[in-house]
Amino acid sequence: MAKGLSPQLEDKIKRYQTIQQQMSALQQQIQALKLEQIDIDKAIKEIEELPDDEICYRSIGRLMVKSTIKDTKVKLKDQKELADTRTKLSEKSLEKFKKQFDGLEKEIKAALEGSSEK
Repeated sequence: MAKGLSPQLEDKIKRYQTIQQQMSALQQQIQALKLEQIDIDKAIKEIEELPDDEICYRSIGRLMVKSTIKDTKVKLKDQKELADTRTKLSEKSLEKFKKQFDGLEKEIKAALEGSSEK
């Protein structure tokens, strides 16, 4: 770190940078979850009007598995619910990080302004 900074201020700057990185990773995760939700919604829409006993194939990892429309609808709705829950939890975590980030930013600015006045 720069000369003249107190160890406490250096620690705050490091925590600030760490939180910034964590927020960026969370934002990427939220974006990926939202894209997953869109894909699931499209799949549900595609099969919604089909008869429940009709056969379809769904992807499980690298495998294509024979299934009924009814079972596939249930699996897709479960996946959507899980993605929704994960998105909400990630957004709550992001809000917590933002509060910590903003608080540290104010503390760092105040400390730097205080040290420049000396």
